[in-house]
Amino acid sequence: MDPLKSNTKDTGLIENACQRRRERDRARAALMTDEEREKKNMKRREAYKRKQCHVHNKEKDTEFWLP
Repeated sequence: MDPLKSNTKDTGLIENACQRRRERDRARAALMTDEEREKKNMKRREAYKRKQCHVHNKEKDTEFWLP
């Protein structure tokens, strides 16, 4: 049994913390300049491409593996 689900005070604190974090993130994103936003998006795209390349290379490696 999950103790957080049975205790409403704790779950309320967790929900409030998540909501505060979302609000801070939204405010931070709203204050970003176009250059900062473009730089952040470029880094995210590069990380996504690296991850996809790694996944595809892994699939190719396991394709020819025979037990």
